[in-house]
Formats: sequence, structure tokens, C-alpha cells
Amino acid sequence: MHSRVLMVCWRRKLFFIGAALLFLFALWFWGFLYTTHITEEGGKIVSLRELMLGRTHGRHESLLHRLGFSDAASNTEVAAFRSSYGGGLVANGGVRFVKPTTPASSVRRQGNEWNTIMQDDHEARHGGDEKVQRQISDEMRIAAERQSHYEHELKRMGVPVIAGLGPGGKLGPPVHRLVHFDLKGAPPKVAYLRRLLPILKTLGATGILLEYEDMFPYGGSLAPLAAHNAYNRDDLLQILKTAFSLGLNVIPLVQTFGHLEYALKLKEFTHLRETEDSPQAICPSYNASMAFLEELLGQVIEYHTPAENTNLLHRDDIERLTPKLTHIHIGCDEVFRLAECSRCRHRPKDQLFLDHVYNVATMIRRRWPKLHIIIWDDMLRHMSLEALQTSGIGPLVEPMIWVYTEDIYKFVQSATWEKYAAVFGTAWAASAFKGAHGEGLLMPPIRRHLENTLRWLAVMQGEGNRFSHGLQGLALTGWQRYDHFAILCELLPTALPSLAVCLSTAAKGYFDVSARTNPILSSLTCPEPTGEHHAWLELHKDSLTVTFSRCMFPGSAIYRFALRLTALLAESNEYIEDIKQRRGWLTDYNIRHNFSSASRVDDLLGENYRLLNSVSNLARNAGSTLAEVYDHWTYGEFIEQRIFPVLEELKRMERAGEALRKRRVWPQRPLPYLKPFEVLGIDEKT
Repeated sequence: MHSRVLMVCWRRKLFFIGAALLFLFALWFWGFLYTTHITEEGGKIVSLRELMLGRTHGRHESLLHRLGFSDAASNTEVAAFRSSYGGGLVANGGVRFVKPTTPASSVRRQGNEWNTIMQDDHEARHGGDEKVQRQISDEMRIAAERQSHYEHELKRMGVPVIAGLGPGGKLGPPVHRLVHFDLKGAPPKVAYLRRLLPILKTLGATGILLEYEDMFPYGGSLAPLAAHNAYNRDDLLQILKTAFSLGLNVIPLVQTFGHLEYALKLKEFTHLRETEDSPQAICPSYNASMAFLEELLGQVIEYHTPAENTNLLHRDDIERLTPKLTHIHIGCDEVFRLAECSRCRHRPKDQLFLDHVYNVATMIRRRWPKLHIIIWDDMLRHMSLEALQTSGIGPLVEPMIWVYTEDIYKFVQSATWEKYAAVFGTAWAASAFKGAHGEGLLMPPIRRHLENTLRWLAVMQGEGNRFSHGLQGLALTGWQRYDHFAILCELLPTALPSLAVCLSTAAKGYFDVSARTNPILSSLTCPEPTGEHHAWLELHKDSLTVTFSRCMFPGSAIYRFALRLTALLAESNEYIEDIKQRRGWLTDYNIRHNFSSASRVDDLLGENYRLLNSVSNLARNAGSTLAEVYDHWTYGEFIEQRIFPVLEELKRMERAGEALRKRRVWPQRPLPYLKPFEVLGIDEKT
């Protein structure tokens, strides 16, 4: 009984072993069919899968034909095989593909293998697209790496990083790059300007915006407008000839509404004022005002017109350079006194302004129909779209939109851009390279001016498409005074490095971090960088950009002078503030009562002597240094405004200290004090 049980068990084991071997053989045979390789005529090894997918292009004997499929039917059968993998197929040769009877797991595995075959076939057909995508991906990666390196260099140099600006930018720089010369009250010598213009051309300028004010040689009834040190006609001719020979377009700027102090301050023209107590703006409702403006514009425009001034160029050069006046800027910014006189007060301010601009522009178009007319935009920003459209100024003028801070959109919002684009076919933008961050500055903050320029480049890229004719260009303004009555701000030679940095950036559309390709150093005749470990330009906050003190550009001696003066004045003012506010023996109270300690005064005056000597030496050298660029009227004014006050304060403290040191007897306390009415200058009896 026991032996029979063992025999039954052995038979079952043998059965299962045989079944397993048969199953393994079936799997091996399937794998053989899937992976069998056939040699083509050229010796290339081709797999069965490739034969079935038709990738050998008939250069070999098809394995399907060996299995019984005819060549004529092979494509049809293979297609049927692909679409009916689970069903039976009968070839012409009698070989039958039957539905597999393997377990479900094996069927899933074989299905996955067939999906792999189909995926490889898809990849073969679309391999070209993937190669293109891979190439695009590589280019994007390389561009990202370059941009990352570029931004790293910007940060190392202290240059602001602005999104969208860089060597890989899609949009180019502004078409026109104008440099603004504000000549009011401080005209540079003609020889200096002629040396400066080729440098501006090298840095990328395409034109200059000349604001003459009282520096133009007016004649006739307007002769009193010209300052005693204004350019004469021969001087002006030399400037224009140099500009034209360089291909620089000259655009005169003549104020026609506000900022007419240089004319309305004079007795001959007081009747044209909007208000009797202020020469700031002209009355737009007075007929004599338009006659005055027509004469003012006529003298400037006709002098800049080649037909009226045949001496601008030699006859042979006229055809080559074709100098001609293409634009006139009529100002119209900051009209602070408006609708105040008896003629104007009954009319809305906006209507008064728009009507005046329309009348001036119409007069210019009538006399000089080919001239393009530019105005400042600030008086238009708050006006409604309907008011601007109905005014009729849209086809007549091109607004120059000016913002000198880092946040452009704070002052000109998107809605304003949209409004301007609906009224004007084109517009200009204006940044600043000096005269924008303080009436009393000696040195312009280059980093702030550069960021202003960069921000404008980004804004112009984003807003230019709104206008039917795009944005014309960017004007880099350099104000010499905040108005006719203000003191001098940064002198032109001290701002030349700032102008170079901003202008080269505007000309490229981004800041070039390479000292070799950026024209700043070569244009300003600066020494080459000593090594790559140190940035060739340092523009971090609070830096005085001493990099340019080693350069030899026109007026560089004035730049170095201004650097020394800035440091010395800062030290002197800190000393004076410390003595008068924080120390206790040389204050105004001590001086007023002649009451102090002589030994303490001696200690305090030691620093005073050193500073007084340094400031005195600088004052003595100021005239000869500034004379390279300015006449004696200008540098005399500069010395009086910037050096004389500190010099006088140091001398006053020296005299007071000497008086305090001489005293040997002092009164008892309490000392008499100033009563409130005495401090206020009020008579006690009243």
C-alpha cells in the first residue's frame, strides 16, 4: 500500500516537471523568434523585430518570407499581425499564427514587449523632432548660464540687475540717443564742447538737445534776452559745424510757456507775465505773448536751418551729410503759474494749457511744416483721454516723457501710457545723467542715474508697441540749474563719467560688463584694468567712483578737483556741526557771551586751522582749474556758492576762538540771556 502511494506521487512530480520543461521550451522559442538576427548583404545584423517592422528596406531575405509569407503579402500580413496580435492569422505559405494559450502574466509580459516595439518605432519616426528639442533645450541652458554669469558680474560691479535686460535681449537699443546740454547761466567754452562731441559719438549718441535759454545770441527786439557771456554767432557756428560733421542731429530746446524767467524777469517783458509777482510763466491769453514766442522761435529755428546758414558746411559736404533741422523742442513743463491773471482765471487750467500748446504748434507747422515738435509730458499726465483727443494736439506734437527716479511707473502708470498711445502716434523718453537728485550736489550719483537709464530701457521695451510708430528714442538730460534763479548743480565735467556710463548703456540696450567691449574706459582715456580679481568699475552705493579719477578725459582735472572738494567740504561741515552742536566750549552761546575755557578752545581750534588752510588752498586753485572749461563769470559764481560759505564759517570760528582765548576775567553767574521777544526781533514795548 505504501509503495503504491509513492509511485503515484512520483508520477505527479514527473508530470509537473515535464509540463514545466515544456513551458520553458515554449518561452525559449518565443524569445528566439523575437531576438533572432539575420545578416544582410552588406553584413549588417538585423533583428527579427526590425524585419517585422520593415526597417531593412528589402536589402535582406525577409524572415517572414522564410516562415511562409510571400513578399507581396508581407506588408498586409505584418499589418494584420500588428492589429490582431491576439487572433489567428493564416499566411499564404500555410504558416498559422494562433492565439497564445500562455498564462495571463505571460500575456501581459509579451504585451509590454510589443508596446516597447511600437514605442521604438514612434521614436524612430520622431527622432528628428526630439533632436531639435534637445538642441533648443541646450541653447536655453547655455543662455541661462550666460545670463547667470552676466548678473553675477553686474552684482560684483554694483550695477543694478533689471529683469529682461542683457546681452541676449530680443529688442535692440533706442533708435535715437540724445544728450541734453543745459546751457543756462554756465556755458562751457566752445573749444571744450568741440572736444566733447566726438566722445559722445563714440559712446553711442545720435544727437544733442541744446537748451540755450539766455545763452543764444538773440538780436533785434529780443537782444536783452542774451546774457553778457552768451555765445556769439561765430561760437555757435563752430559747435553746429562740429556736430554736423559727426552726423549728430541738433535739436534746439526753446521754452514757450513755463520756465521763461530769463525773459520775463526783464523790465521790457514784464507785461507778458501770467502774474505780476512771478516771471515763471507767460500769459497764454495775451496776443502779445504769441507774437513774442513767434519771434523767439523764429530766431533760433532760422539760425539752425542750412538754407539760412550756408556757412555750416563746405559745399562738397552738404550732399554727404545733409544737415537739416528735423525737430524743435518747445518745453512746456512745470507751468506752475496758470489761470491766475484776469484774462485767464475764468477758463479751466487744462483747457488753457492745451489751447496754448495747440496755438504754438500750429504756428510752427505753418511756418516750418517739416519740423517735428516735441514737448515735455508732465502737464498732460493728469488730463483725461477725452480732453487730449478733443484738443487736437495729437497729430501736432510728440510728448517726451521724463522721469529721473528709479521707479518709472510710480509717476507714469500703465493707464497713462495707454492714454498717450491713443492720442499720439509716437513719443520720446527722458532719463538724466546729472542735475536730478539735489540742487546743491557736487558729484552726480552715477549708480542712481544708471539705474534710471536701465529702468527706462525696460519700460521702453514694454510700452513701445503701444504706439503706432513706436518710441522715437531716449534723451539723457543734464540739468545745470533747477531753474533760472537756482544755484549751479553738478558741473558738466564732473558728470562726464555718469554720462559715459548711461550713454553707452542706452546705445547697447543693456550694461556691457566687459571692459574690452564697453567703450567707457577707452572713450574717457582711462587706464586698462589691472586684473580680473577686481571689478573694472565700482558702482556700489555710497561709492565716489574714484575709478574715473585716473582717467584723462576733457575736464578730468575738474573731476578730480570736485572729488577733493566733496571730501573736504564733508569733513569741514562735520567739524562745524560737531563744534556748534555737540561740543561745549565754542558754540554760539559761548561766542555771544565771550564765556569759555581757553585751554578747551585751543584744543578745538587745532582742527580748525588745518581745515581752514586746506579749504583756502583749494579756493586759490579753483579758478585756474575751472578755467579749462568755464569763463571767469561761471567759476567765480561756483567758488562763491560752494567754497566761500565754508571758508567764511571756519574764519568766523577762528576769530571767535581767538577772542575767547584772550579773556582772563569772567563775570559771575547767572549770565544775561536773550528774551523770547529779542530772539524773534520784536520790540518789548509792543
